[in-house]
Amino acid sequence: MPSLTSFFHSIKEGMAVRAAVPLLGLKEKERLHCFYGKGEPPAFTLTFPDGVLALEQVDTARPCRVMFDCINQTIAVAASIQAIRDPSTLELVARETVTHTHARNYFRVDASTKVAASPVVPEETPRETGHWRLLGDTIDLSGSGLLCSFGESLEKELRVKIELTLPTRDMEVIVALGHVVRCRKIEAHLYHIALHFDEIDSESQDKIMACCFELQRRYLRMRVRLESIDAA
Repeated sequence: MPSLTSFFHSIKEGMAVRAAVPLLGLKEKERLHCFYGKGEPPAFTLTFPDGVLALEQVDTARPCRVMFDCINQTIAVAASIQAIRDPSTLELVARETVTHTHARNYFRVDASTKVAASPVVPEETPRETGHWRLLGDTIDLSGSGLLCSFGESLEKELRVKIELTLPTRDMEVIVALGHVVRCRKIEAHLYHIALHFDEIDSESQDKIMACCFELQRRYLRMRVRLESIDAA
């Protein structure tokens, strides 16, 4: 792993990255797409699309994690938030690269596939009580959870059974237990809901991670081809 200084010298200005931004009162960080800006290493900036960053909710006392998708690997960096420069820009200082184990759980990719959520009902509860099943699509996916779009809302902290169809050739369905981290209304009958895996067997989690890495490799190959076309 390169030093932070040499690493940042190798990163291009304006590179698209993903950041996990800490928010006040929430344990789960908000995953957002943004753009890297050079500073005096290990200082740097992140610029977010207009209206994406909720300034009043950013918790500057907690570290932010930034994922850099390089050609050969994805590198996660933990950074402290030094200042909010303007409504779209954060100033940060990198502190360390994240260990493989932590990066593995955090590693998240855009992925659109089918997902279902249903209540975790105790065995003694009558079958007809509290029975429902929401069908939706994923927005992104990681080894620790997923962001989904559903037509109805779910309460925060609600325990749910998650049925995830992996976007692979076999379309294998992974079943896990988890809970609702947050629910955000986007428009009428459209909610973005973050789910965290609480109980998932290691084999299923490995399959999710393998799927994430394969999708990321596809994105990187596509980006390299596009950059080659732009440079021609």
